[in-house]
Amino acid sequence: MLTIDASELNQLRADLGIAGYKATRAAQVVIRKTAADIAAEAKRLAPVDTGMLRASIGYDVSASGLVAIIGPTVSYGAFVEFGTRRMAPHAYMGPALDRCTPAYVSAMAQIGL
Repeated sequence: MLTIDASELNQLRADLGIAGYKATRAAQVVIRKTAADIAAEAKRLAPVDTGMLRASIGYDVSASGLVAIIGPTVSYGAFVEFGTRRMAPHAYMGPALDRCTPAYVSAMAQIGL
């Protein structure tokens, strides 16, 4: 007769479920902080004429907490970033993203994602 004790497998299943929840919660924190950091850096880098562009830069985090949308709300924000045929670009979002990406990657690596 062969007897198999699966009690440890049940505990492993429970532990893995908790680990997944904790990793998701940690990722949500990292995403929210990174979004705030990118928005702050973009505000610092944005050119100022009237201040409307800078004031309009912000971020939104999805209900899941795993997606962030960062950028200006003024209609001309993309024209400043990428330029037009009459105006040279003055990038502020791209450089802000570039400066904040290493910290994001490092934090996600610590979580194991």
